[in-house]
Amino acid sequence: MSLPERALPEVAVTTRAARLQAGVANHIADSAWSVLHALGAHRWREGWETDLERGWSRYRGSRCTICDEPWEGW
Repeated sequence: MSLPERALPEVAVTTRAARLQAGVANHIADSAWSVLHALGAHRWREGWETDLERGWSRYRGSRCTICDEPWEGW
């Protein structure tokens, strides 16, 4: 069963509008996080680096998950 021809443009417009809304929301969220990150809002994690093929791991210190900048506090 196919859609009537009159419904096809409405579906395309609805899909395009939904994509536009999602794109705008993502852009706003990314911009807000960029501003906070520039002001020093980092997400810190323990920086272990592991290479399973070579069989080694090393500690890189606490690092930001966004920019990989090392923790230089304390």
